[in-house]
Amino acid sequence: MPGNHLWIRQEARMLGALQIMTGLFVHTLGVLWTYLLVTQILAFQKVYLPVAVLSGFPFWAAAFFLLSGIFTVLFERRRSRSLMTCSIVLNVLSACSAVIGLLLLCLEFLIFGLAKKSVWPHRAGKILSNYLFLFTLLELCVTSTLINWLYKAKYSR
Repeated sequence: MPGNHLWIRQEARMLGALQIMTGLFVHTLGVLWTYLLVTQILAFQKVYLPVAVLSGFPFWAAAFFLLSGIFTVLFERRRSRSLMTCSIVLNVLSACSAVIGLLLLCLEFLIFGLAKKSVWPHRAGKILSNYLFLFTLLELCVTSTLINWLYKAKYSR
């Protein structure tokens, strides 16, 4: 690790932008899932419950993902201790929401696996949930990396 931490500044800004894009993708997937659920409510009935969407995960998690990305980019533009602390706190909250989302999605996959009857809305919903899972996992990896870097930058001399 170089002593001037310039590489952290450039990489953290890019990872913050990635968090913003991930938040937008997660929100868009939530909107698509909600649209599918509302338009195909008769086909879903009680056979397949989209646990992640019914809990509102794509919407509140997208807010955390967006805010953590925005504060990370802001911190890289205007260096201050308060912005660094806000960025660390929001990244921790983002990581916690990603873990909760991954658990909800695993529960949803388990419910889908136990369903005996599978029609096309179920399969379409499963595909959307798979994408939601991948983007949430990406967010967890990015957030963990940023928390590590920001913590090192805050407590290094």
